[in-house]
Amino acid sequence: MTVETGARNHRAAGTERWYARSPQEVAAAFGVDPAVGLSAAHAAERLDRDGPNSLPAEEPEPGWRRFLAQYRSYMQIILVVAAVVSLLIKEWGTAGILLALTVLNAVIGMRQAGKAESAMNALKSMMKASARVRRDGREAEIPAEEVVVGDVVLISSGDEVPADGRVIEASSLQIDEAALTGESVPVAKEARTLSGEAPGPADRSNMAFMNTPVTHGSGILLITATGSATELGTISGMLGATPREPSPLTRELDRLTLWIAAAAGLTMIRHGSTRPVTSLSTSPSCG
Repeated sequence: MTVETGARNHRAAGTERWYARSPQEVAAAFGVDPAVGLSAAHAAERLDRDGPNSLPAEEPEPGWRRFLAQYRSYMQIILVVAAVVSLLIKEWGTAGILLALTVLNAVIGMRQAGKAESAMNALKSMMKASARVRRDGREAEIPAEEVVVGDVVLISSGDEVPADGRVIEASSLQIDEAALTGESVPVAKEARTLSGEAPGPADRSNMAFMNTPVTHGSGILLITATGSATELGTISGMLGATPREPSPLTRELDRLTLWIAAAAGLTMIRHGSTRPVTSLSTSPSCG
């Protein structure tokens, strides 16, 4: 199979009805003998063409944008407004203190976000998954990021599925797909070809999906999609396009801040309206 044909197969991996094709047809589509697996040369070609079997990482936000993002909270906005008013009435000391407070809040917020991001990166570096594949007729263990379409992957209880694949052999195979489909119990997998109109991922009993753990039995997969072309990659892309909403705690803090600001405003208005007005009275002239 040529590289161009393989590229077309990979681009169609997310939409191809692999569950409706027999294991022999799937193997023929990817130009691989399941008993032998891919050759090292073909695997290297496909890895270079399609990229690593991983989800796209988020681009780090520039520091200046992360700093300005800290000023989206109502508390920061109120402090800035108060500082501006202090400048207008020439209360230089109060204005300086308020501006310093906003900068301090922004720096603390950035540090907390940076610590959370560092912790996530550390966890990711610790979770280096591997996969058992059949290459050149021999079984080999490789990093999961190097799995390519057409790879023959061997899975058993305790393993994690490295990429989406068609089940071509199964022995009491069960996979926990709760994180992907919401199923509360592990799903039994089989190699039987399915029919029907576009069943959802939960109904594709002859397909296995990326990052789902094998809870029982063993099986052999023929990888049909990697990285962002997988079901998990599709969900990740949809989540990345969804605007982030504030947490419940943030919403409650914003609401409390607005109440405090409203109470302060009403107090200032009442204080201004009850202030006694002194009028100049003319004294009677003596004459």
